[in-house]
Amino acid sequence: MYAELTDSALDEHVQDIVAGNEQIGPEAVRASLRVRGLRVQRRRGRASMLQINPGAAALRAVLRRPERRTYQVAGPNSLWHIDGNHKLIRWRIVIHGAIDGYSRLVVFLHASNNNRSSTVLSSFIRAVVSYGVPSRVRTDRGGENNAVCLMMNIFRGFDRGSALRGRSTHNQRIERLWGDLWRGMTNVYCDLFHHLEEEGIIDIDNEMHLWALHYIYLPRINRDLKDFTQQWNNHGLRTERHLSPLQIFVRGSLQQQGRASTAMQDIFQTRAAAAAGTIGGTADGSVTATESETTAAQGLGTDSGGGAHGTDELGLLVDWPERITVPDIEFTLDGPMMEQVVELFNPLTGTRGSHGIELISGLIYFLDSTYH
Repeated sequence: MYAELTDSALDEHVQDIVAGNEQIGPEAVRASLRVRGLRVQRRRGRASMLQINPGAAALRAVLRRPERRTYQVAGPNSLWHIDGNHKLIRWRIVIHGAIDGYSRLVVFLHASNNNRSSTVLSSFIRAVVSYGVPSRVRTDRGGENNAVCLMMNIFRGFDRGSALRGRSTHNQRIERLWGDLWRGMTNVYCDLFHHLEEEGIIDIDNEMHLWALHYIYLPRINRDLKDFTQQWNNHGLRTERHLSPLQIFVRGSLQQQGRASTAMQDIFQTRAAAAAGTIGGTADGSVTATESETTAAQGLGTDSGGGAHGTDELGLLVDWPERITVPDIEFTLDGPMMEQVVELFNPLTGTRGSHGIELISGLIYFLDSTYH
């Protein structure tokens, strides 16, 4: 059943979703409308976007799409791809994310003011609570992934390729996601922050200004990342008969629930059966990788030194240095002043179209008046 919306009402919703982003496509907008409980015809969605900004539609039409490469993975939770996105690193903001290789379900996206291993682990654990522990993860060799890789090797085992580390060319699922995220939202923040610099509203060499930027925009970015994740996980994939990543994840889990695989046993909580030796388990209750899983892992492009680790190689596992270190902001507020800022400036007020410019301008004026 399609939503009964007038064209003008639909245009208002689409305008709020687009919010000045000329790279977001009509299918992404329709998915965002579905998240809002509004199901509209494809033709109406396209017509609304043409009405709002015909020039953007022409721009998207001429953009060259990247060539797709063949990709195969055994099933849901067989392999998660984890990576960091540094498009906003100039302003000391890093986005960490992970995607299920089988279904393309985004399991987490989170922006923070650092590139620490503990930050990535925190997001990973929240994703595990929602979707279960993957059989394997694929990351690059950056030190920000150390804690996740250590957890996976301890939890799943050191000698089965639980944490695959290598070049980003082997992380194609999440590399493709970063392109979609750029078109979906990060391009807006990159242009916005450059605009704030050009207009003299912020000075990136001023620690107080960077603190204010993070205070206002990290909550807004994470709100938009949450919306993007919901939109992405509910949008139809043309190559999958327009099933969404969430539908593919659920369907794949139900179809493969009888498989003797690590991922499926965890999803359906069959460790008791595994301990009894009926579903690929061992006598002590541990779960072993199936032959198909092991074969699949061998074909995932593991670099020398980047795949499975024995227990005697534990030191090497955690010895990868951080490739990109984000400096801490050398500015803090005392308790009473912080309470005053929280009372006066709510980062999430205002429409998306306003981009928080009045908020950041007001906060910087307040801080400049207080500390100078």
